[in-house]
Amino acid sequence: MAIRRVAALGFAAALFACATPQPPATDTAALPRRVVLHYDFAGDWVATAGDYCEARIELSDGVFLTIAGATDGDPSAFHITRFFMLEDANRAHALVGVADEAGVLPLAVETEGVIDGRAAAITYDLTLQPEGPRRIRLTGFVATIRDRAGQTVRTDLLAEAAADRTIPVLSAAGSRGLCLKRL
Repeated sequence: MAIRRVAALGFAAALFACATPQPPATDTAALPRRVVLHYDFAGDWVATAGDYCEARIELSDGVFLTIAGATDGDPSAFHITRFFMLEDANRAHALVGVADEAGVLPLAVETEGVIDGRAAAITYDLTLQPEGPRRIRLTGFVATIRDRAGQTVRTDLLAEAAADRTIPVLSAAGSRGLCLKRL
């Protein structure tokens, strides 16, 4: 008889638990189908050496590149605010770049300089690829020089540095590009 009462009490408790009102289900229609995450390129970046991003005093001493987020509110838009190839006296114009769906960010800086004794417009096109929270790779680096006579010369600076290992900073690039570490 005691076993029947315990079984009956257990059955009643289970039945009571099923009859207890459950909290209302959340409205899944209001939730986005997916959330898009963006890599944050903003910050100061120093150059490091090789595929394993080894710090070297002569490379990692100064800032190679400073990137800021665009002011239009787009979390995937960035521009360069400081670049090691620019002299302080020269004016420069940074173009806003937007990362693609793979996270690759194209950036450009337009400036003027003197090449072979002639004034020229110079555009540096950079391609950056995220490699982790503290590292990116400079996988493309092209300089386009247009002089006043209308001559245009495009130079792949990473390829040139790979062929001539005496070029400072860029010759430290590894097989996947120049590794930059966030400060």
